[in-house]
Amino acid sequence: MDTAGLDDVLARRSVGTETVAKAAPVIKPSVVHVPSSLLSLVAAERQRSGRSNGQILIDAIEAGHDHLVKLHNESNSIGGRLFTARTAKPQLPVAQPLSPLNVRLYEQDYEVLDRLVTELGAGSRSRLATLALAFYLDAST
Repeated sequence: MDTAGLDDVLARRSVGTETVAKAAPVIKPSVVHVPSSLLSLVAAERQRSGRSNGQILIDAIEAGHDHLVKLHNESNSIGGRLFTARTAKPQLPVAQPLSPLNVRLYEQDYEVLDRLVTELGAGSRSRLATLALAFYLDAST
């Protein structure tokens, strides 16, 4: 997996002008949709750890990054003869109705999320969140 793009985003986040370095990071709200069954697990982790939904999500993605890469690398290819070849999205661990999960992250964290969605073939932030949280919360319970 080529991490040059991700490295650029991380470098931009850590290097800036003196004025930017002194300013507080901008926190932006967003919503990801995850299987309803994960909401109670996230709430239990939030209660246990005292962390926010966004912090839990970041920890889940960072802790499970190798697993997410493995899922991407093991994904089957679709097409290639008549249609343009594409990699199938990693299989979600559960097929259930989705519920919104509110997260608040630093503005630049969304750039990293979007880069990971592309690099890992997840298809969306919600799918990436589901894959990461399911692996993370299963491992921590």
